[in-house]
Order: sequence, then C-alpha cells, then structure tokens
Amino acid sequence: MDQPSTLEALLKMLTFNKKKDLERYCRTLVVSGSDFAGLILSCEHQGEPFIHQITYRDIVPEHLDPSDSELKALADNGLGELGAEAAKAVWKMGQMFEERRYLVGHIFFTPNFSEWHFFCFDQRDLEDQRPNHWKEGPHVHFINWLWPGQDPKLVWSNFVGENKRPGSAIHLRFSMNQSAAQSIRKST
Repeated sequence: MDQPSTLEALLKMLTFNKKKDLERYCRTLVVSGSDFAGLILSCEHQGEPFIHQITYRDIVPEHLDPSDSELKALADNGLGELGAEAAKAVWKMGQMFEERRYLVGHIFFTPNFSEWHFFCFDQRDLEDQRPNHWKEGPHVHFINWLWPGQDPKLVWSNFVGENKRPGSAIHLRFSMNQSAAQSIRKST
C-alpha cells in the first residue's frame, strides 16, 4: 500500500479528536519543510483549513553586542593583524552565530479558537550537523487544542512576549527534504 504524501499526513495530524491517538500517530510522522510551507500558503491565501499567524525573531545575548568603541576599533584597524579591541569585536560577531537563537512560532486556528495547532522551533531544533537536544534529531515542537488547560491566546502570548515554549509539547520529526521525510516515514 502506498504511503500518503507528507502533506496528507500533516493534514491528517490536524484532524485528531483524542490526544492519545494524536501522540501515537506523531511517533511515525515526519514533517517536510515543503509540506509545512504548503500548509502555511494554503491558510494564508485561502484561509483554509485554518487562519495562520507567524512570529519570528533573532535573539542575540546582550553580552555579544560589540560596543561602539570595539566597532570603531574594527573600522579603524585597516589591513593586517587586529588590535585587541578590533579582535574582541570580531570574536563577538562570530560568537553571535553560536549563541543566538532564531525563534519561530506558527499558530493555526479556527475563528472561534475551538481548534488550534501551535508549532515552534529555533535553528538548533532543525540542525542535523551537530548534536540535537532530541535524540531523534531535527524536529519542531507541537501542541494543540487537545492539551488540557492550554489556552491558545496564552500559549501565543507567552511565546511571543517571553520566548516561552509550551510544556509537554510533542517533538515532531522534521526534514527540509520531502523525499527524505518520506523515506524516514517508510522506515519507521
């Protein structure tokens, strides 16, 4: 029997009425980046099957912001060996790529919020070149209206205002490559 496309599998995930069944289903699901984008575009352009909102921001620790004097030292340094303050500015700029977080959240919801689905991740969640905090590798975090005691507006405002991910979220396998997502799904 043919496996459903990952887009069909993603859409099926949004139809469950029991959390236990959804969690069981998600154990074998691999979401591809292209199908996730397809879901977003469908919602954005057609308003179906859900309304979609996105939030994203780059969070750089304050201690990595080069000071004005460090930036001036870098600009004035010219060619050749870097002076101490210029070197510090360069180090901070390089370290930004190690310590920064690019945080992204997507919420899909019906107009009355009777059904809603929230996905979030940062760039580290999607990496497969370095060790990931989840043993299964690249993933996104997911929670929806089936979680007891979760209010979609509060989940959204906590994420947007405080960078706070909802507790007890499911980790969904994620692949930027659709064919990789299908082959992973077939092997599980």
